[in-house]
Amino acid sequence: MSFRVSIIKKNQILTWSLIIMLGVAGYVNYRNDPSNLYAVEVTGMLDENLGDAIFVDGKNIVTTSDQYIIDVGDKDFKITSDEFFAESRIDRSNEYAKQIETYEKIVLSANTDKEQKEFATSEIKRINDEKNAISVAENLIRLKGFEESVILKNADSLNVIVLDEDLTDSKVAQIQNIVQNELGVNIEDIHINSLTP
Repeated sequence: MSFRVSIIKKNQILTWSLIIMLGVAGYVNYRNDPSNLYAVEVTGMLDENLGDAIFVDGKNIVTTSDQYIIDVGDKDFKITSDEFFAESRIDRSNEYAKQIETYEKIVLSANTDKEQKEFATSEIKRINDEKNAISVAENLIRLKGFEESVILKNADSLNVIVLDEDLTDSKVAQIQNIVQNELGVNIEDIHINSLTP
């Protein structure tokens, strides 16, 4: 009888040990999921880099002679149109660089499994493709006669800001066509705004 009780206790200990190990493994897998890392990293970047969030979210831009006042609630920033376009491109470039750096760390890490490395590699490729498509689209928009343009992509939408005094429906249609062809974005997700020189 004591032999049978001994076997049952050993089986129970073994079963509970396996359950605990599976729970720990599931938790570790969840914590190291690259998609969770991406969401945390991008959220942190948007919080750190308010320049991108300001423009992408479409806060109020008010023109005063040759300067623009960007209203972000408790702060106003005054910049010229040249500074606006240059700073927007720099901020966008810095955000992409941070994202790529994060994924490169995942790829180069010895602790990263094959699946995570493949995901990080595909994200690096996606980001580079998106950067190239935005650059091509901005150049094509300039070829259509717009002096300056900048494209700011958000998770759900895409904002195009052009330097133009008279943004007509035909000009908007040209911009939408270029952006849709180059970036594959639905027309209803493209928001076009103009700044006057």
